[in-house]
Amino acid sequence: METAMLEKTIIKIGGLLALGFGEAGAEIIAGNMKNADGGVNAMIDGKKLQAIFGFCDIRNFTDATEILKEKVMIFVNQIAEIVHGTVDAFSGCANKNIGDAFLLVWKFPEIERDNGVREQLIDTATMNRLADLALVSFVKIIAGINKSSVLAEYREIPELIHRLGTGWKVKMGFGLHVGWAIEGAIGSEYKIDASYLSPNVNMASRLEAATKQYGVYILISNELYDIMSPQAQMNCRQIDRATVKGSQVPLGLYTVDLDPGRLSVAQRVMGIGGGMRGGGMGGGGLGADRLNKLRMRQQRALQKQKMWSSRTSISAMFETDPDIVTMREHLTKEFMNTFRRGFSHYQAGEWYRAREIFLKSQYMLGVEDVPTTVLLNFMDGYDYIAPPEWRGYRELVEK
Repeated sequence: METAMLEKTIIKIGGLLALGFGEAGAEIIAGNMKNADGGVNAMIDGKKLQAIFGFCDIRNFTDATEILKEKVMIFVNQIAEIVHGTVDAFSGCANKNIGDAFLLVWKFPEIERDNGVREQLIDTATMNRLADLALVSFVKIIAGINKSSVLAEYREIPELIHRLGTGWKVKMGFGLHVGWAIEGAIGSEYKIDASYLSPNVNMASRLEAATKQYGVYILISNELYDIMSPQAQMNCRQIDRATVKGSQVPLGLYTVDLDPGRLSVAQRVMGIGGGMRGGGMGGGGLGADRLNKLRMRQQRALQKQKMWSSRTSISAMFETDPDIVTMREHLTKEFMNTFRRGFSHYQAGEWYRAREIFLKSQYMLGVEDVPTTVLLNFMDGYDYIAPPEWRGYRELVEK
């Protein structure tokens, strides 16, 4: 009896450690398990690795905090359930929750060589798949938060409507970048966090912040775009080339055009164990018993394995997933081709010609295309004459 209780306690402690540290903390936990004196040592070397970094942020969070007060914690956790669940389903992991923002990571898988050395697998096929998984997961999160009946209830709160307008709904911005980082423990003997340190992590955050300037949901760096599959690249649109705050290296900025307003809120249904569910991957009830939880974990594990099967095309979801298709059905080839022609002239410094073409694309879809307006306003500041120092990119001075 005592042995069984001890075993359960150890399992619970292990579960709490995994929940608290996340995937990034696996090395820290393993390293400290080898410590003979039983102490916890935060001062262990970090590990350099390659990964895709995603950063997302809840819009109008200050307003939501002031109005929801204590209930803002529930609000954030309801969003986190969709974000974390979707990222997990698409082979990523949640690393940090920073109030209104989340850091998500897709690490390149490791293999063990014959000499026992473990190293990351970074070949073309692996890069294509991981980049596609990261991209599609963010698109699915956007669908999830717009379809969630739980989050839709916040649209009916009078104080939020009064502050943010009748059309207010939960919105998020997303940034995606790829590169190296140091994975390890940050802190002291009083408090440690397992996280990633790198300019590439900061770049994902900068890209997310820039979505506000361009009026888009997602911004993707050209470095991530370059490792996507050709099929996924076809669903992205380059909207600028610029240096973001904190960096002198110009980046191609890409987005995925989406109109989540076309989605309908999902009906609220009973989840496993009697809990209520309301749209979005990862949305589930809290009353599931151990058997159902085990089945759910097994199902998620099988689903993640399927994501890496050569018979599964992640990029094909742009044509087969009902939510993604609905959010992109307003796009036309004429619009995409017109914008690309205008952008080509913009980069070449032929701004009078770019203006003529952008004025055609600006309202071609029936509503304003904000990235077009942003470039028109930028060129207008120079009377549509490219300055002598123009090199095909500009500086984003806003954070």
